[in-house]
Amino acid sequence: MKLIYERTPSIERAMLVDGERLLEVEERFVDQLSVGTILEAAIERIHPSLGAAFLVNGETTFFLPIAETLRALAVYPEVLGIGQAAVVGEKRLVQVTKEGIGGKHHKVTENIRFGGRYLVYFPYGRRQLFSRKLDLATQDRLSKVFTLNEAEGVLFRTESGQASPEALREELALLRARATDVETARRGQDELLCEQFVRRHSVESVLLNDKEAQERLKRLDVPVERHVGKGRMKEAARLDTAIEKLENRVVWLEGGSYVLVEQVETMTVIDVNSGKNVAVKDKGRAADTINEAALYAIMEQLRLRNIGGMVVIDFLRGSKDGQDRLLKRMKELGARDPRRVEVYGFTRMGLFELSRERTGRSIQDRMTYNGSPSKLAVFSRLERTLMELDGKQEAVVLSLPAKWQGGVWDASGLHVFFIEGEPDVAFHGTLEECENFVSRH
Repeated sequence: MKLIYERTPSIERAMLVDGERLLEVEERFVDQLSVGTILEAAIERIHPSLGAAFLVNGETTFFLPIAETLRALAVYPEVLGIGQAAVVGEKRLVQVTKEGIGGKHHKVTENIRFGGRYLVYFPYGRRQLFSRKLDLATQDRLSKVFTLNEAEGVLFRTESGQASPEALREELALLRARATDVETARRGQDELLCEQFVRRHSVESVLLNDKEAQERLKRLDVPVERHVGKGRMKEAARLDTAIEKLENRVVWLEGGSYVLVEQVETMTVIDVNSGKNVAVKDKGRAADTINEAALYAIMEQLRLRNIGGMVVIDFLRGSKDGQDRLLKRMKELGARDPRRVEVYGFTRMGLFELSRERTGRSIQDRMTYNGSPSKLAVFSRLERTLMELDGKQEAVVLSLPAKWQGGVWDASGLHVFFIEGEPDVAFHGTLEECENFVSRH
C-alpha cells in the first residue's frame, strides 16, 4: 500500500491506495479540532455526579473526567472527587482523546501525549508503561536506558525492543522539545495525518509535498518521496474524481444495479436495487448475484466514507442459500476491516444488521453542513485549484462569503482578490486583468 499526502496552506489530505485503487481517505484543517489536538480551555462548571468538569474554548465545550486530570494522576491510586481536582475559572492545557459526534462534547485529558516511532512521551504521565509484546527482560533493559523526572511518563512501543539506546534517547529529546514548543504556544497537534496513517496501516512508501511531514516520517523508517515545485502532484490529482464520488448517495455496480447509501443521525441505511439489471429468468439467482456484488461495494464504501455505528442493509430478496453465503462473506470482509465490525445477520423482516467502530467524522459529516458544502469542502477545492494555477497565472479572483475571505490565501503564491458570492473561482489571469474584473463587480 502507498500513502499520498497532500498539504495546502490550511488543509492536509491523506489518501491510502493499493495500485490505482483508493482504500481510505481523510481530510482536515491543519488547526482543526480532532483526536490529538492540544489546546488551552477554561473550566466552566463542575459536575460531581458525573465525576467530571466541563471546559470551554470559544464556543466549544469539552468533557474532562476526574481520572484524566493532573491532580488525579499525581495521587494515583488514591481516588479524588472532581471538586478536589478542578476549580471553576482555571485554564488547563488539554488534549482531545475522542471527537464529539452528534451533539456530544469532545472528550479531553490533561495527560497530554506525543508519539514517536519507539516511544509515546507523556510530560505529566508519572510512570513507565510497556507494550504487551515486550517480555520482562526487555522491559527491564529499556527501563534503564534513560532517566525521567518525577512528573514525566513514557510508553515503550513494541519497536523499542529492537532500537539502540542512542536512538531511544534521541527520540525522547525530540519529543521533549515538541512538548516544550506546544506548552509555550498553548496549542498544537500530536501527529499529522500522514503519521496516523503510517501507524495504522502497512504503508510501503509515501509520496508527499510537505517538508515538515517528510522530516517526521523519516523517523518512522518509511520510504518518503517529496514533490518539489509548483503545481499539484499528479498522483493526488488523479484521485479527485474518486473522492468526489464519495459524496454521492448512489453507488453504481456493473450491469446497471446500484446501492443507495442514506446516512442519518442515528444509523446508516443502505438499499440494494436491481436498477437496469432486470433478469427475466430465475429472478432469485439474479438477486443473489446482485447481492454478492453489492456486498463488496458496501464494505468498501463503509471504509472509504468512514461510516461507523449501526448499519442496516436491505438486500434484494434472494434464496436462503444466498443469504447464508452473504452472512459468511460479510463476516470474512468484516474481519479484514481496519475498524472493528460486528456482524449480526438477517432480521425476521429480512434486513441485514451490522455495526462498525466509529472513529472521527464520516465524509458526509466533514464535507456537508445543513445540506450545503462545508467550509472544509469549499477551502479544499479552492486551495487545490490555486495550487494548479500557481506558475500558470499571476492572479485569481475568488467568489466567497465575507466570513471566509480571511485566511492564508496569499500563501498559494498568487495575488488573490475577493468578491462577495457563492464559493467559486470567478476569474484568473494577469494582475491587471484581475484588478479590472474586481472593479467591474
